Amino acid sequence: MTAHQAGSDRPGRGRIVAGLVVSTLLAFLSGCELFGYVAQGVAPKPSPMLVKAEYHGLQNQKVAVLVDANQQLLFEQPLAQLEVGEVISRRLAGNVPGITVIDARQVVDFQNRNIYWTTVPYSQIAQRLGVTRLVLVELTDYRLHEPGNVNVWRGVISGNIAVAEVDGPRPDDLVYDAPVSVAYPPDKPLGVLKSDQRTMRLATLDLFSRAAAGKFYDAREERGE
Repeated sequence: MTAHQAGSDRPGRGRIVAGLVVSTLLAFLSGCELFGYVAQGVAPKPSPMLVKAEYHGLQNQKVAVLVDANQQLLFEQPLAQLEVGEVISRRLAGNVPGITVIDARQVVDFQNRNIYWTTVPYSQIAQRLGVTRLVLVELTDYRLHEPGNVNVWRGVISGNIAVAEVDGPRPDDLVYDAPVSVAYPPDKPLGVLKSDQRTMRLATLDLFSRAAAGKFYDAREERGE
């Protein structure tokens, strides 16, 4: 073999070897990528997370949900007491074992006939309603628009939820007390332009009832991505 032949043959072998290395590397990378896609496809979805109740004392009890709000809030949302009372009552009745919840309309009727009910001891209110537990909801905010802008829809309900055990050792004291606040849509902090009053009202009430009543029973919630 001449020197010219040897010199011309080496680059050819180098290109072949380089080509094989590149092909092997591409195959390896493609295999890894494919494995990743397959793994994602067959990987089980995360199971819902168990959220424990903060207070279990409503189980096997007869309960009344009383909603209170200041005059300005009730002027702007005159049905707030009934709406909030109904959604929380329904969710408690459907999720708390052994509970009996009296009708929200009966409770609001009692409040309307006794306008100074907030000054009456819890034990007396419970006796007149025929219950063993009072769930008291004090609303501090209830609106469907951004403040000062009727063109931007954003539902907000905030307040405090508490419990009085009127058959316990401290019938006129609160045994549980916690703040509750929700906003709809939860992922749109600046609100939305396209919506309507019914949609916003029902969705915001649903969120609030989940957050408020959810403090009294264990529930499974989907994990975030």
